[in-house]
Order: sequence, then structure tokens, then C-alpha cells
Amino acid sequence: MTHIYAFRDINGQWHGDPDAAPANPAEMPSRGWLTYQPVPGTPEADSPFAGQTLAVLYGVTELEPGPVIYQLDSGGQFQATWYVHTLLATPVGSALIPPQRHDQPPTPSLENSLTQNDRLYALTATTDANGHLTTEITVTNNHGEIQAELRGTLNLTDLHPLARLLHATTPNPAPPVGSHERTWSPADSTRLANRFCVERDFGTLAEEFNCRRNDIYRHLLELELITDPAQRRPGQPVRPKPAAAPSPILQQRRLQYSNSHARWTEQEEARLARHCADGAPVAQLSQEFGRSELAIESRLLKIGAHGPAADQARLNVL
Repeated sequence: MTHIYAFRDINGQWHGDPDAAPANPAEMPSRGWLTYQPVPGTPEADSPFAGQTLAVLYGVTELEPGPVIYQLDSGGQFQATWYVHTLLATPVGSALIPPQRHDQPPTPSLENSLTQNDRLYALTATTDANGHLTTEITVTNNHGEIQAELRGTLNLTDLHPLARLLHATTPNPAPPVGSHERTWSPADSTRLANRFCVERDFGTLAEEFNCRRNDIYRHLLELELITDPAQRRPGQPVRPKPAAAPSPILQQRRLQYSNSHARWTEQEEARLARHCADGAPVAQLSQEFGRSELAIESRLLKIGAHGPAADQARLNVL
């Protein structure tokens, strides 16, 4: 799925994941412009990026998609990743929903999404000045293209009856064949592990994998993604989860850049700044630190480094 995974503000600072590995390492990231104009009166209107024209990077990545679709100035429509959406929508100095005054009723803001059958179903709802929810539901395919869209206004108290109505009019999924435990292929196990990182509700996972909740629970135990409380003695610490193995795409990426997407340490940043000040070019720094030239330039800007490589990085964002 195509995502907006990074953006550059009017001060030349990159945000999001500018060094994200593309799904196809041979593809270069696409670039565009997004004038961020949130609806007045919503929490997003207090974003530090409201009203700015942002340079964006977009492409097919493995990053988790957010619930909102943004339209580029050129007309293209793409979902942003959760990280980019959070950065854009968060008001200055607060969480996504700003504190409410005690003399006003709370102003709920809803965001939810789920993925099923290679489609993303996203719902966003924001309270307007009259206390009504302005609601938008979108259905997109795995390329980020909108397949269906529903917009309207309703009261908060209407959400629960509406959900019951939709559930009542939807055909029930076929029950699992037989009563035996589900057998899991290696591909299904991998897909379940990836989905469990995003969706923690066993009922939802059972519907997606066409099995029982107990089948989901037992297999997550076998994969050691959860721990059975009954098998843990009182006072015994929870065994930490093993670090997740890099995805095949990231493994391939690291054949070219050994430290791609690895967290920068303070020592590495200090060494990067020192070598930049000594006159090392970006290509040399890329080879030394095992990261792409775009990642090196982004980090030089972030730490405020000085030297020819940092100067070149600043020229590239103009």
C-alpha cells in the first residue's frame, strides 16, 4: 500500500520516517507537496504544521497505515502512516484531543480502522460546533486507492444503534468447518504474528482467520507472543519477548546499508558530527555508518552538525 511516510516542514526539518525502506528496494521514493489545511475548530487546527505547504515522501512501505487519507496538491490521494498522521494531527503541546473546559461538554474525536481481505476500513469522526459528529468512512485497497467512501453527520448517541443496525444487516461469516482445532501453516502463523502487533482483539482475529477465539489464543501461546497466567507462579517475572526478526525487506535493505533503520546512539551522533566537521562527504559517511545518504543528511540536520556534508544537506531541502 502506498503511504505518505515522511514530510519536511517550512524550516527544512524532516519528520516521520525519511529513511524508511521501500517494499521494492529498487524503487526510489516519490516526492510531492501537501498543503495541510485542517478543518477550523477541530483539534488538528492547532497543529504546528497547520497552513504549511509540506514536501512529502510517499511510496509502498511496510509501515503501519493511519486512518486518514490526505490529498496532495497535485491531486493524488494517499494514506499517511500512523506516525505521520499523529505528527500532523497533534495540537501544539497536547495530545490528539485537547483538554476541555469544565463549563463545556466533552468534544469526542474518534479514529478507528481495521484491515480485512486486503482492504483498509477507516473511520474518523470529529465533533462540530453544534455537538454533532462529522463522520467519514473510507475503504481503500492495498495500493492506497479509495474504493468506497461514506460521509455524514450524526449524534454521538446514534453510534451504538447504527453499529447494531449494520451488524444485523451483514451476513454472518461461515462458521469454521468441524469442531477440531485449526491447523496453522507457516504463512498463516507469520500473518497472525504480524496482525497481533496491530490488532489485540481475539474476536476480530478469529473472524479474519475464520476460526475460534480459543484457536487464536492457543496459537499465540505456541508462538510465545502471549503468556498463560495460569502457568506463571506468583511473583515470577514475565519473560521478555524475544526481539522481532527483521522483515525480509529490511534484511535485503541491510545487505546494502548494514545499519538501515537501526536506532542512532549518542556516541554515533557525536562521531557523525565530528567527522562531518572534519570535512567527510555524505557518501563517505554513508559507507562508514552503514546508512543511506538520505538518512545521513536527515540526521546531520537533526543534530545541527556543521561541515560540507551538513551544508549540502541544507541545500537539498531548499
